[in-house]
Amino acid sequence: MNSVKNAIRRMLRFLAVVLLAPGGVLPGRAASPSSPRGQDAGELPAGVEARTYTGWANCIYLNASETPVQVVVAPAVGGRIVHYSLNGQNILFENTANQGATLGANSADLWLGGYQCDAGPPSRHLPAHWQLCEGPQRWKSDALFSAKVFSAPDAALGVAIDKDFVLAGDTGELGLVQRLRNVSDKEVSYCLIDRTLCKGGGFVFFPLNKKSRFKAGWSQWRETSSKKFYDGDSPGFSQARVLEGVLVAQTGENATRFGADSDAQWIAYARGRLLFVKYFLYSPGGAYGDGGNSVEVYFDRQVTELDPLSPETKLAAGQSFIFPEKWALLPLDKEVTTLEAARKLVPTIPPPPFRP
Repeated sequence: MNSVKNAIRRMLRFLAVVLLAPGGVLPGRAASPSSPRGQDAGELPAGVEARTYTGWANCIYLNASETPVQVVVAPAVGGRIVHYSLNGQNILFENTANQGATLGANSADLWLGGYQCDAGPPSRHLPAHWQLCEGPQRWKSDALFSAKVFSAPDAALGVAIDKDFVLAGDTGELGLVQRLRNVSDKEVSYCLIDRTLCKGGGFVFFPLNKKSRFKAGWSQWRETSSKKFYDGDSPGFSQARVLEGVLVAQTGENATRFGADSDAQWIAYARGRLLFVKYFLYSPGGAYGDGGNSVEVYFDRQVTELDPLSPETKLAAGQSFIFPEKWALLPLDKEVTTLEAARKLVPTIPPPPFRP
């Protein structure tokens, strides 16, 4: 029990670090961490294993001690989370055609599924940087129920991305600290984007900002012959409704992307008998790209992608900033089948761990 409580306290300390740092920016030389490529199984703390997962060797398994929740991180393909399950049910989408594939000498998108943290914003059309988010990463585990992964520096962007994962052994909640480090000798400006691909066909929902910059309270991606933009005046599609201040959408149809400047600091996804809640830090007054969205959703007939974003942040040489999250995977008594039933789940969602 003490080990579980210590893991939870470590997660909360991670979150406190960013909340106490002005703007989330941490000063000082962001030196490359002296971490190993991996560790021997005998060296790993309790709650952590290293073994093969669907063809990727040396994956990191985080196993909760008091609830049947498991997390699997694959350092071979960008240190991404490829598995987050309750009672063996993985909420994340897995592209079985590319399981076990690695980037190799040819830098091109592997389209693997799962979760990954990337640099943005997308509207800036940054140079390709597949090694940053799909290349092999170093990792270490030096505490119970936890692991850290470290990308190689990306020469095109001048940054590296590190991620800390801490699993609460009693509840199965997962704490994430996503860190962008400026490893160049000049100022850079980027945001962090969490791209989490879930199995498709569920219901996604989140509260809207009462003081939204968008006339409709949310926005939808539009493409015309002359421009591409987020339409915040007249968004809408047949599977989406605003119900008592909460945007609810059923996913699984033709490709659609939408977002909002939500300040609620959470987005939820109900599929089958699982409720997946992602908490993320919102920064009032932050420079959010892509029209001002703090969270975005993409779906098609296969996947539902949940994308919290940080504000774009300027970093001097050697500085870094942190974008923290907490995940929770909760059981449902019955499957959600309507927009109204999804809306009724809102009061059951615990408040976010971040201060306003």
